Amino acid sequence: MIRCRLPGKTGRWPIIVLWSEMEIKSLKIPSQYLLVPLFQNGYNGRVEKIQKAEMNLHSLKKLRKELHSKPELSGSEKWTSQKVTEVLKTLKPDQLITEIGGYGIAAKFSSTGEAKQTLLFRAELDGIAVEEKTGLDYQSTNNGVMHGCGHDGHMAILLGLASELHQQPPEMCDVWLLFQPAEETGMGAAAMLADRAFDEIEADQAFALHNLPGFAEHLVLVKREVFAAASVGLEISFEGRSSHAAYPEEGINPSDVMSELTLFVNREFDEFQSGGALNKIVTTYIKLGERAFGISPGDGRIGFTVRSESDEWVEKAVKKVEKKIGQLRKNFDGQITMKKTEPFAATVNHAEGVDGVISAAERLDLKVEEMSDPFPWSEDFGEFRQKFPITLFGLGSGEGHPPLHSETYDFNEKLIATGVKLFREIIDGGH
Repeated sequence: MIRCRLPGKTGRWPIIVLWSEMEIKSLKIPSQYLLVPLFQNGYNGRVEKIQKAEMNLHSLKKLRKELHSKPELSGSEKWTSQKVTEVLKTLKPDQLITEIGGYGIAAKFSSTGEAKQTLLFRAELDGIAVEEKTGLDYQSTNNGVMHGCGHDGHMAILLGLASELHQQPPEMCDVWLLFQPAEETGMGAAAMLADRAFDEIEADQAFALHNLPGFAEHLVLVKREVFAAASVGLEISFEGRSSHAAYPEEGINPSDVMSELTLFVNREFDEFQSGGALNKIVTTYIKLGERAFGISPGDGRIGFTVRSESDEWVEKAVKKVEKKIGQLRKNFDGQITMKKTEPFAATVNHAEGVDGVISAAERLDLKVEEMSDPFPWSEDFGEFRQKFPITLFGLGSGEGHPPLHSETYDFNEKLIATGVKLFREIIDGGH
C-alpha cells in the first residue's frame, strides 16, 4: 500500500488516503506531498505508522536545531559524531563503523532480497569559522563557529533516510550512509579514504546533495561532468631577519621578493586564466611586519588560492608558482617555503548518477534544472571519485534565502522532507 497525507479542513488532523500500488500509478500527486510506503500485509498499525512518520519529521527538525546550536570546526567534530552515532544506533543499521579518518561514520542498511548494487549517500559533519548573527533561539553556542553551510540540515536529511530504511529496508540494493568530517578544509574525504576501516565500504554509485540559496525552493540542480571546481590554497612563507629601521642593511627584509611574487601572479597567468572560465589565481592575504615604524621586518607570508574545473590546470598553475619561488630563492638570503592547504579535487559527476537523479526528481514532480556551467566553489565530495563514481546535485533553498557562509544563514527546514524523499526515490528507482 501507499499512503499520502493530504491537508484537510478537519482541524489539526490530516486526511488519510490509502491507495493500492496500481492505483497510485494513475494518480498525479502534487510534489509537496510526501509518499511513504506502508506495510502491504493487513490494516493494523497503519494509522500508527502515519503518526510515527509525522513524529519523525518533527524529531528531525528538533535534532537539526540541536546540531545547529553546537557546531564544531573541521577535524574537531567529536560531539557531532557522537550525536549522529547515538541516533543511528536507535535505527539498527546492519553495520556501523565509527571514527573513520577522524570522526567519520558509516552505516549500512542491507537489502531484504538479493542486492543488485550498492549505493552510498553522504552528509558532512563540520561547521565554519564564522560568528553567527541570526538571533535564533537555537543559534550557535560555540563562539566563532556556526553551521553556515547547512551541514546540520544535510545530516538531518541523511538521518531521515536512515529512519526510512529502518522502517522499510531496501529490497534490491544495499545502502551505505556516510557522515564525513572536515569537508570545509578539503581534508576529510582523503582521511577517510586513507583509513583501513574504509576498505569495507564499496559502492556502485555515491550521491550527495547541497542546499543552494539563490535558487527556487526544492529546485533540483544537476550538472553533467564537472559540478564544482578544484582548488588549493598556497601558503608562502618568507624567513629573513628583522633589524632596526635605521639599519635595514643589518637585516634581511623580504618585501622585495614578496612584491615580485605578487606581481608575477597578477601579471603572468594569462594563459592559465584564459584556459577556462573558472581558472583563477587570487591573492588572499599578504602579511609583512607590524605597525611599528622603528622595525624593518624579517618575516612575511602570502596566500594564494588557485581554482579551475580541471585538476590538471590547478596542478599546472601550482608548478608555475613553485618554479618562480625557486628563482626567487637565488636572490634572497633568507628562506622561502611553500605549503599546499585545503586541497579540493574537482567534483566530476558520473553520467549514470546524473540520469538517476533526474529520473527520481521527475517521478516526484520536482522541477529540474540542468546547468551549463559548473559552480566556482569547491566540495570535498570530489575526492571520493578515487574509489567510486560520484554524483553531487543541488537543492534550491529559496531565491531570497541568505547566502552560504553568511552570518545570517540558516538551513531551510522545508528541504528535509524533500531531501529524504529524493534520496529514497533514487534507491527505489534502481539508481
